[in-house]
Amino acid sequence: MSTTIFHNGSILTMEDGDAPEAVAIDGGYICAVGALGDVRAVCPDAVEVDLKGRALLPGFIDAHSHPLWAAKTRGAPVVDIRAETVPTYAAIVARIKRRVAAAAPGEHLIFFGLDPTLHPDMENPTRAFLDTLAPDNPIGIQTSNCHALFLNSAGFAACGIDETTPTPTGSIVERDETGRPTGRIAEAITWTALETFYEAWGEDRLAEEFQAQIAAFLRNGITTVTEHLYMPFYKASYRAALRQGLPMPRMAAYQQATAPDMAVEKIADPDDRFWMAGVKIHADGSVFIGNIWVTEPYLDTRITRERMNLKPGHVGGPNYPQAFFETMLRQYFAQGWQMTVHTQGDRTIDMVLDVLEQILAETPRDDHRFRLEHCALMRADQIERARRLGVLCSFFINHITHWGAPIEDALFGPDRAAHYMPVGSAVAAGMRVSLHADTPMTDASALELVQVATARLTKTGRCIGPTERIDVETALRSVTIDAAYQIRMEDRLGSIRPGKRADLVILEDNPLTAAPDRLRDIPVVATYLDGMLVHGG
Repeated sequence: MSTTIFHNGSILTMEDGDAPEAVAIDGGYICAVGALGDVRAVCPDAVEVDLKGRALLPGFIDAHSHPLWAAKTRGAPVVDIRAETVPTYAAIVARIKRRVAAAAPGEHLIFFGLDPTLHPDMENPTRAFLDTLAPDNPIGIQTSNCHALFLNSAGFAACGIDETTPTPTGSIVERDETGRPTGRIAEAITWTALETFYEAWGEDRLAEEFQAQIAAFLRNGITTVTEHLYMPFYKASYRAALRQGLPMPRMAAYQQATAPDMAVEKIADPDDRFWMAGVKIHADGSVFIGNIWVTEPYLDTRITRERMNLKPGHVGGPNYPQAFFETMLRQYFAQGWQMTVHTQGDRTIDMVLDVLEQILAETPRDDHRFRLEHCALMRADQIERARRLGVLCSFFINHITHWGAPIEDALFGPDRAAHYMPVGSAVAAGMRVSLHADTPMTDASALELVQVATARLTKTGRCIGPTERIDVETALRSVTIDAAYQIRMEDRLGSIRPGKRADLVILEDNPLTAAPDRLRDIPVVATYLDGMLVHGG
């Protein structure tokens, strides 16, 4: 691997005060940063890359994503029914009928993307209704937020769920008075049930879609991601990709915990390509199906009442009984793992911080980097409390652009929407935040995250929470060096500094000077991983 010097462009190192003329890389590492003459003197025989006025940045980091899961939800035989693809529920039903008519006998079918907030004529598909659409083929309709699944009778049978099946702790199975499942399941049992469908399609299909997903990250300049719903059997897919030498972003795995006695494998990789970073617990669920825990009720609107089936005054609840959640958190924290906890509702966040504060009082741990994931309705007092406890927040900021209007109009009202995903407040409190796309819920794009965090505009141009905006430089830090800090890799990744990995991205324009409403559209010219060109040229 030859030494390479990049120069004649804007170099954004994400290191305080730096504005170098040139960067050199060698052997997969950054070896020199500074004035062009000085760098040339250190690397006299280097190949030179003229940036031609373009911008060089450290490779982007998506601190909360699901690459393998995304592969499972994209591409045939999964049928995309997201609102951006199929705008009405009536059209979804018609698409299901057409796909079932073309299906082989017994073929397993998944339809991904049903959305109570964006499909205006949506009805909750019951088991009985789905049986009329597909009496013989197992079918599942997954919500766009990924947390709920509707099954027909053949689907329930294929997944081994019936009236005698106990509902796992942390899951939901809606049943009639006899105990028979009526169609909808949610949370952990959803992801277990879906594996039945994925396994029926075979490993070749998954391998192809996984290659497509990891290529999409690299096309967007993302060189490190997390697998934030890691399950032990995922390891085979990752190891296979690495053995084949596929260009693949670095993967930090956070193993999903649904019980206090699950074994967490200590995966370590000397090349920093795939490692076990910590443990994840879902303390609550999705804003868009109502299974989060809030202090102030959801609004009583047509969407909440008819499409989400929420009763007036609905405040939800946590996924797990509080004592069960505390047992889990204590168990994995005591093992030394970095903990990341999915939290959307403010009462859920209270519960999590209460338990953590008690644990830290009993067994203090410096630099635990405990993370709260998503943080939709986090209050100002909770941000200050989190900062005091050393807790970090990773915000699913894309809620604003994709679902901002129904969040304000139908779910929570303007006062709560004004501080929904309160990134600005967290930054003002001194927290090092990260932003994430939560792929497959939204597609991977670090530049979209930056634009949403700085503008907070919906797709139709409505601004949701202008006081929670952050500046472009802070947003860039949240997808580079601050994201690296959140996954404990700031000494190796996230900025351009000698000794760090040569993960780099070249953009057509400098995000610091580009039009604010065009950040997501800046072309990614090239992506380098360990100094190797893995996208563009």
